[in-house]
Amino acid sequence: MNSGNTTLAWSCASCDRETVRALARELDIPPLVAQLLIVRGAATPELGSRFLNPSADHLCDPFELSGVDHAVERLRLARDRHENVLVFGDYDVDGITGTAILYNALKDYGIRSCAYDMPNRLEEGYGINPERVYQARDQNVNLIVTVDNGVTAREAAEAARAAGIDLVITDHHEPEGQLPCAGIIIDPKLDGAGHPCHEICGAAVAFKLATALTGKTSDLDLVALGTVADIVPLRGENRALVALGLREAPARLRPGLIKLAQVARVNLETLTARNVAYQLAPRINAGGRLGDGIAGMDLILADSLETAEPIARELDRANTERRDIETAILEDAHAELRETFNAQQRSIVLARRGWHQGVIGIVASRLQRHFYRPVALVAIDGDGIGHGSIRGIPEFDVSSALTACSEFLVKFGGHRAAGGLTIAEAHIQAFQTAFEYEAARQLDGNELRRSLAVDAIISFTQIDGQLLRYIDLLEPYGHGNAEPVFCTYGAEIVPQSCRLLRGGHLRLALRSDGRQFQAIGFQMGDLYDALRHVPLVDAAFSPQLNTYRGETTIQLVLKDIRPARGAGGASGDAD
Repeated sequence: MNSGNTTLAWSCASCDRETVRALARELDIPPLVAQLLIVRGAATPELGSRFLNPSADHLCDPFELSGVDHAVERLRLARDRHENVLVFGDYDVDGITGTAILYNALKDYGIRSCAYDMPNRLEEGYGINPERVYQARDQNVNLIVTVDNGVTAREAAEAARAAGIDLVITDHHEPEGQLPCAGIIIDPKLDGAGHPCHEICGAAVAFKLATALTGKTSDLDLVALGTVADIVPLRGENRALVALGLREAPARLRPGLIKLAQVARVNLETLTARNVAYQLAPRINAGGRLGDGIAGMDLILADSLETAEPIARELDRANTERRDIETAILEDAHAELRETFNAQQRSIVLARRGWHQGVIGIVASRLQRHFYRPVALVAIDGDGIGHGSIRGIPEFDVSSALTACSEFLVKFGGHRAAGGLTIAEAHIQAFQTAFEYEAARQLDGNELRRSLAVDAIISFTQIDGQLLRYIDLLEPYGHGNAEPVFCTYGAEIVPQSCRLLRGGHLRLALRSDGRQFQAIGFQMGDLYDALRHVPLVDAAFSPQLNTYRGETTIQLVLKDIRPARGAGGASGDAD
């Protein structure tokens, strides 16, 4: 039972008890915390200690990345020859922060003539293109360094070679086909899956090159912003980078982030990855979604609060506009699906003129979460060309599906979880049919049901301040390191405690093993009538501290709740 249109399948982690006990002894931590570490892949004392104590010592040497040494040498020549250097980044948070990191480093390194730029999302789309190379030639640029783009920019690389401009590519995306004819390419995907930097984002790649140039680990707060916003797994190198960056942010006193935090109502002193993901990053992204990311760059590079304030307010306004556009498109989509959707279809493809191509990816994600199917949304422009975004589910390979449907597409790209496409309006119906066929093929026999990963089955007696202090050490949370989720079977709903709150939230009190906690289910108000007369429930939750009217207590943030089914199922408890 949950607030979406699909029921959740609970998947309870199972760990060997002796392994749990041994790790708990080695690290002097409670067995339950040891189980949390094991579930996150930190199953040895060394890995567990690193996980609980992320440090700059855990970062890999930037020169371990292929191409960094050659890039440093080429930039040394650019400095010594007083060449004109252009840093060309992407328009999202990852590209913006990475561009700022590298731009700062080049200035610090001594390159006097250095500029930055990025494409307009609506007019040019993603990445560097030949026209931008020709503009750089006309501005007497000698060297272009890309950030968070370029590894598939074969046409732009050919244009740079023809124009006599050297090209250094820094990217983190999967190469597709033949590599561009750039002199130097830095992309951890080229170093193999076993490389410690394999999963870092574009901003982190820029940071590695910057560190190699200057010998300093500067702008870690920006690395954290880019890493969290790009939704790369928060483990290994990424976990260390984000943890260090979040610590640095309050002390850095960067005017742009101070003003951005103010308009977003975020306390930089207690900044978390969640604050970045849901409050800061969307505002920096807003400029790029509605046009280009230059406003985000100007904010990050602002040298005073006075300069930063109007930019922060403009990005906040753009974010509000983005939300309004997103809401309108989502309402359009739901209205159409109420008329056309049937439970047997395995995918959703919707297209419409007038939709804003900069936000359809967000809407596709929301529809995917609600219907738990691959979703493709296409915004058709005035020339009859559709620009689409696709969001998949774990059981479905978006990249493979796009390849199977390629005969109907002008161009496409992506990876297993998400993708983008360009299509002629006349081919959308054929694409819809082909995409549904591919979804049915890939998902044949699969029950389309979202799963909820549960770390451990616990008793209410295990929930106390000490457990929450250890849980805090598992931050930063995000993709690849979710906030711990526990479950308890057969808890009693305290009589008369069920309440429906404004905003569609549910509040109730749960009692088990002689302990009682307040619980809240965000956007679970539709369960109110069903739960009022249910005596016992199985609840999945994350325990958190809640301060109300000066009193701090532990509350359970519900992830799912359903009538009690008994204590059967997979065993994942830690003693």
